[in-house]
Amino acid sequence: MRNVQTFKRSNVQTLIWPIWPLLAILAVLFLGPLIAPLFQATGLPLIADSGALARDMLSRYICPTPVKSYVVLGFPMAVCARCWGATIGLWAAWFVFRLATTHQQPKLSTFEEGKETRRQGDIVNARRSVSASPRHPVSRSGQSSAVGRWSLVVGPLAGYLALAWPLRLALGALPFLLWVAEIVAWPPAPYSILLINGAFAGFWAGLFFGSIWPGLVKE
Repeated sequence: MRNVQTFKRSNVQTLIWPIWPLLAILAVLFLGPLIAPLFQATGLPLIADSGALARDMLSRYICPTPVKSYVVLGFPMAVCARCWGATIGLWAAWFVFRLATTHQQPKLSTFEEGKETRRQGDIVNARRSVSASPRHPVSRSGQSSAVGRWSLVVGPLAGYLALAWPLRLALGALPFLLWVAEIVAWPPAPYSILLINGAFAGFWAGLFFGSIWPGLVKE
């Protein structure tokens, strides 16, 4: 009985979902609002009607301000600039996870190349120390700068993932209050502000969904 429980527990711990459904969802969310006006612009009976139906459904049940939509080929997008900006934020969060996980799990060839580079660097440094030439300072600026760039992504993300999931959920939901504040307090806000406001909320929502997607975050 204990072995069965351990087996079940290990299965839960190693649960990994494929990434392609997540990418498919992100692609539909980003491209869908753009495709709807393109379908309408064709003027073809079924295709144009499907684009109009998508616009009507999203503007009625999803989008809070459908009148503030970008216009493509004379037809409004399926959602407002704010909602479409949220999809950009979701993609930005995905790229953050992608960069962080790629850095955390380098390929074996990268390790071998790093060993060879360090070995050659040690030889060069030894020669430079013997010559003591001021025109050739001993530096690994390229290597350190690369580490510094990655730490800007991996460090904050690791701190975020260390939080309990209810706190991560709260951080993902709080930016949407800016939507309410902007709609109520600044009705004539320009589309650029709506886009930024949406992207900011979408980014934090994307971080939360990425943190709970099994297998996206490598333990």
